[in-house]
Amino acid sequence: MRRVLLLLPLLLLAAAAYHYRYQWLPRAAYDGQPNRYRVAIDDAQRRAWVEASIWVDSTYLSMFDVQAVPGLPEGIADLVEDLQVRDAEGDLLSPRYLGVGDYEVRPGQRLSLSYSVRLEHDDFTWPAGKEEVAYRSADGWLFKLSSLLFADGGPAMQGPMEIRFELPEGWQAYTPWQRAAGEHSFLAANRRELLNNVAFVGRAHAETIQAGGVEISLVLGSRYRDAVPQFRDLLDRQARTYADLFGGQPLATRYLVVVNEGEIGDGGAFSNSFSQLIVGDADDAGRVVWGHTMAHELLHFWNGLSLVPADAREEWFKEGITDYLTIATLAQNGFYPEALVLKRLELHQQRQVLARLLQRLDMSLRESGQEKAANRLLVYGGGAITGLMIDAELRSRSGDRFGLPDLMAALYAEFARADARYTLDDIQRLSRERLGVDLGPVLAGSAESSQIIDPTPALAAFGLRMHSFAEEIYLSRDPAADEAARARFDAVFAPTVAEAPADSTAAMP
Repeated sequence: MRRVLLLLPLLLLAAAAYHYRYQWLPRAAYDGQPNRYRVAIDDAQRRAWVEASIWVDSTYLSMFDVQAVPGLPEGIADLVEDLQVRDAEGDLLSPRYLGVGDYEVRPGQRLSLSYSVRLEHDDFTWPAGKEEVAYRSADGWLFKLSSLLFADGGPAMQGPMEIRFELPEGWQAYTPWQRAAGEHSFLAANRRELLNNVAFVGRAHAETIQAGGVEISLVLGSRYRDAVPQFRDLLDRQARTYADLFGGQPLATRYLVVVNEGEIGDGGAFSNSFSQLIVGDADDAGRVVWGHTMAHELLHFWNGLSLVPADAREEWFKEGITDYLTIATLAQNGFYPEALVLKRLELHQQRQVLARLLQRLDMSLRESGQEKAANRLLVYGGGAITGLMIDAELRSRSGDRFGLPDLMAALYAEFARADARYTLDDIQRLSRERLGVDLGPVLAGSAESSQIIDPTPALAAFGLRMHSFAEEIYLSRDPAADEAARARFDAVFAPTVAEAPADSTAAMP
């Protein structure tokens, strides 16, 4: 036994040395060549064939966004087959698989890859929805590129990205990237732009629109070709409002928006793109869902992709604040009548109540962001109610000189850079320095609390009252509210456009 105990440290040291054996080797300098990907889509066989030539500076060859789902313990990595890795001399390598899409490789070398991916992503249930992974529509395929491609798994990846699609006859590729020489060829500036974006390949209807100074490539499934005027109107009005609210344009000026039919209406925003699924027609009656989703995802180009939190603890701010501002701006632009504003706020209070009482979530709102998909009701519901509370506090304490938009503009001015990330401390600091309001007590009772957030004081500040029983929430105007509270509600939630859409009331559920 004593011999075993003496040998144990040596065995552990040997294991560590084996795992980190590449860390000690001198690394070759980057060869200056771009990273190249070729993706051939076999629609009939539901398969993508991928070839790549990439520079790997770390000890990892990785797929990103790998998460286990029912039926796929290794998530998207389980759909990869016949991976072959060769070095610059063409010799076949045998990288050790580490799990969750990671392979161990020698750093500082160019690798050639070939493999196939079974295009079965929409056969499985993904936490954030298939619109954020991959799916087949009636008109073609949508992919988030991280579902198809390997890359250097280190903190950064050297060199630009070139990607070329080989497609069935008559198909086109629609991406948010700059076009390159050659058919269906594109250039992405970096790994994040390549992997954290969606592309659509197929026969969809596509057109480029200008929305508030932002160029948007709008790609639509066949069911939504006649809805272009509605989409354009909403995107243009909301984008102009967001630019005014944040005090500037998003970091990128070109975006891809892909809209298709789905069983569940939802959407996901990425670095230069967003993907949306709509249930049924994109008509006026359904705008309460599809319009809200489209406006929410568009706002993420500012809050979420240009203004980025330091870590998942501020997911409540990225998602909840975005949804609160989506409600307010849709109302200001005439898309939401007052009854729908109240309904939306009721839903967010219900969400956080259900998260606490039904799901029995006992973490703080900030902590809930670590598992955003599982804790969605709390992240979005609690986050939006916290947005209401912050807005009420800023307006009440400043004599209505400032509100949440002023805080967002201050954050945007300081942190809307590719190399900047904000924290909760930054939110509090800027509120004190720029707006003269200490948000500490409000955030302690909301973002940092593990209890159901009480919105009653914030609602009163907007001239509203709440009647509730368990998860039943009803909001209404308070007839006893003073003039300041009524004016505050109108300043945030009343239409400011010259003429609201004539059919805006048709959005009522």
